[in-house]
Amino acid sequence: MKDRIKNLREIIDRENLDLLMVTSLLNLRFLCGYTGSNGVLLISRRGSFFLTDFRYKEQVKDEVRGASIKIAQRELFSAIADTGWLKQKRVKVGFEAKHLTFAQLEKLKTNFPAVIWIPTEDLVESIRIIKDEEEIRSIKKAAEIGVKVFHELLPLLKPGIREKDISSEIEYRIRRNGGTASAFESTVASGIRSAMPHAKASSEKMRRGEFVTLDYGACFQGYVCDITRTLVLGRATSNQRKIYNLVLKAQKKAIDKTHSGMKGVELDKVARDIIKKGGYDKYFGHGLGHGIGLGVHEGPSISTRSQDTLKAGMVVTIEPGVYLPGWGGVRIEDDVLIKRNSCLVLTDIEKDLIEL
Repeated sequence: MKDRIKNLREIIDRENLDLLMVTSLLNLRFLCGYTGSNGVLLISRRGSFFLTDFRYKEQVKDEVRGASIKIAQRELFSAIADTGWLKQKRVKVGFEAKHLTFAQLEKLKTNFPAVIWIPTEDLVESIRIIKDEEEIRSIKKAAEIGVKVFHELLPLLKPGIREKDISSEIEYRIRRNGGTASAFESTVASGIRSAMPHAKASSEKMRRGEFVTLDYGACFQGYVCDITRTLVLGRATSNQRKIYNLVLKAQKKAIDKTHSGMKGVELDKVARDIIKKGGYDKYFGHGLGHGIGLGVHEGPSISTRSQDTLKAGMVVTIEPGVYLPGWGGVRIEDDVLIKRNSCLVLTDIEKDLIEL
């Protein structure tokens, strides 16, 4: 973690800042290991100062690395004054514009009128986007848990069971298999609801002959996986099989073509062209994928507009889909580690259409 703060200091210097104030909880975990719900990290070109409240007094002794620790006796944005780092006039302090509220910024300006507050974006995220070996191990473990959960779910998927019952099973089985939590609220969508890419599990009962889409993720040591599979309860119709195989073809081709140096838009086009040729491009309305790590959705973006360059060490999803309102939808999603000339699939689950 010292290397992470060291790398960030180079960015602070490049941005001509005296200090960077980090408030994003994910960025705090990445930089110093903190997993609580209230904290501020101040990073200068020479030192680091972490502030939190009494609730985490003992916790931070075990977690926080690479920064001096101070337990605030008052609200954190006021307690920053106790560090003495903002006494110098005209000190330039960068803040995370995406993670600080307007009200919080106004309070800081009131408390420290001599400070020059400079909005920044994605300074820490620019380091997080490339995963180190420790991070990759955690993502692989999350993916391993996710795969186990999928196989345990298959015997439970039967006509008459409610979507929300399967969602509850996902949560339980993630924890039982060693995950710390679900990475996000699972999508369990059957029948015509499978045409809703982010449908929440409902009280709807699954029916024979329908698609069932499962989109879920496990969390391990803060890092996540993101898996989607679509299957059929009973025998698939010819049309169901046609749509499924089209999405599968697009996904396999995209994975086969994924490598370091590609633009996000280039990879998106690989899958989108196949779906377009099949005549269903207007029913594929989202990007092909996104980065994962501590966050479920982080850089890089893989979409029709993305100019992000894929680099070795990034972990991304590949998830084409076709969604037909009033009929149903298919999405197949895997997590892959970008390598120099290829990629490694981390979510090793069979992809031929499953008929239960």
